[in-house]
Amino acid sequence: MSQDPDPRSQRPADGRPSLQKGPEQPPPYAAAPAPSPYPQQGPSPYPQAPGQYPTAPGPVGYGPGPGYGGQQQPPKNGLGIAALVLGILSIPLGVFFFPVGILLGLLAIIFGAVGIGRAKKGRATNRGVAIAGLITGLIGAAIGIVFLVVFVNVFSDCTDELSGTPTSQELQECTTDRLTG
Repeated sequence: MSQDPDPRSQRPADGRPSLQKGPEQPPPYAAAPAPSPYPQQGPSPYPQAPGQYPTAPGPVGYGPGPGYGGQQQPPKNGLGIAALVLGILSIPLGVFFFPVGILLGLLAIIFGAVGIGRAKKGRATNRGVAIAGLITGLIGAAIGIVFLVVFVNVFSDCTDELSGTPTSQELQECTTDRLTG
């Protein structure tokens, strides 16, 4: 007569299955694990949390796909958003305080170009925002450059008109007169 070494498979004397659990026996209501599409080759090298069924690794060279416990990197959309914010700010600052407007416009152009590159590679999902930041940065920088050129020309004309060493008050009055009409 042979004895079964597994105590879980033993039945009480009346022939009914035992409801007592062994240390690693799943509850009687637990569903069986879904079969893996990849054959299991020995124990999994990945640690498993208690209560989880092990999964087989995917083909060599590929990360785990969706549903296999792999975590995907979230998209990095910060540069596109920064480009749009800086581009929007560069437009009014290009009019009223053109050096800062030009600087913000140039930063928006750089951030927008890098954001578009990330979106092309699939590492960002906001290509439209990056393009809008690039365009508003171009507009803000162009406005700032136009106002810089106008200011330099007016200032140059005023210093030529007020020969000698004009005071700052005289230069301010001359530039104000030229700019306002």
